Amino acid sequence: MLRTLWTTTLAILLAIPLAAQDSPDRAELRAAIDQGNAAYIAAFGRADAAALAAVYDAHGARLNEHGTVAQGTDAITRDVAAFVHQVGPVTVHLETVEFWRLDDLLYETGKWSYTFTPRGQAQQTIGGRYVTTWRRQAQGGWKILADMGVPGT
Repeated sequence: MLRTLWTTTLAILLAIPLAAQDSPDRAELRAAIDQGNAAYIAAFGRADAAALAAVYDAHGARLNEHGTVAQGTDAITRDVAAFVHQVGPVTVHLETVEFWRLDDLLYETGKWSYTFTPRGQAQQTIGGRYVTTWRRQAQGGWKILADMGVPGT
């Protein structure tokens, strides 16, 4: 069900003509994405689960492999803390490919990779593509409402 929802959402987003997306605030929106992604990258680099969770909307969700979902600040903090406890700091690379705005939501697609060294193991790199939905915050700025990486794509 969740996979179908995300596949349908992605198909709809990819169908939106790029010409309709040109607007005076496109550079501002890109800067907001870049700022949020920089905070995400920095938090993983410090293995700081609370800082990572702060990049998300209070009702935000991380959709992980195997269909697990962490929703809300506390759940995201616990989810990320468990991961970085196993692997330590993570070097994250995010490459925004495209983004679209619809009202108070901003949809971003791109490519991701995580490089880390689990305790007692060799360094590993995983990656794929992602879809992130950002929500405009009442106090200004944007935070992640939903984030899903698709490994190996």
